Amino acid sequence: MSIQVLIPPALAALHNFIRKYDPDEIEMYADDETLEVGLEIGARAGSVGELGTGSVTREETDRANERRDRIAGAMWEQYQGYLESREALR
Repeated sequence: MSIQVLIPPALAALHNFIRKYDPDEIEMYADDETLEVGLEIGARAGSVGELGTGSVTREETDRANERRDRIAGAMWEQYQGYLESREALR
């Protein structure tokens, strides 16, 4: 776990480094599926490849909170299953 916790920030730093010093490098390796998903998400957000501007609506906040809660619930259930499987091995 002590190593795993370091992976996301390291990947973020690597991503930012590439975006700053060789932005075309990232685009070379984007596969069609990743591009389609990115375009779909961007289309729903109203723009592709740009940060949103303005205030966040209450609807957007509620939708984000619901999604976060679903993800957290699924993670908790998976963790509980993991603990049960470890207990069964004892």
